[in-house]
Amino acid sequence: MLASKILGLTALVALVAALTAAPALPASTQKTAFQSCPDMKQRYTGEIRVRNVACAKAKRVIVRYTQAIIDNFQRDWSVTVLGFACDLTRKDYYGDSHRCTASGDRVIRFRRGTH
Repeated sequence: MLASKILGLTALVALVAALTAAPALPASTQKTAFQSCPDMKQRYTGEIRVRNVACAKAKRVIVRYTQAIIDNFQRDWSVTVLGFACDLTRKDYYGDSHRCTASGDRVIRFRRGTH
């Protein structure tokens, strides 16, 4: 009788432990870490960080975006280029920060100006 109660208690403890353990996120919902890309010094652009985007693609997006805001005399920082919605996220004395996002959790972050 005592042995069956101990087995029952052990099973109950195992069940509670299994239910309270943090479940692992499915692969589709896990966030990919940001990776760094080389600076584009000729365009005064640095701190390029990407998620789910190749550095070569990020470079093309950044070039098109900066050309679009220059052509628009920087009246509107919100521009869509190559499927990425880009916008100004912060301005400060030394430059400004930008973020471009697209479907599939694709993100490009970078700074322009004197860093």
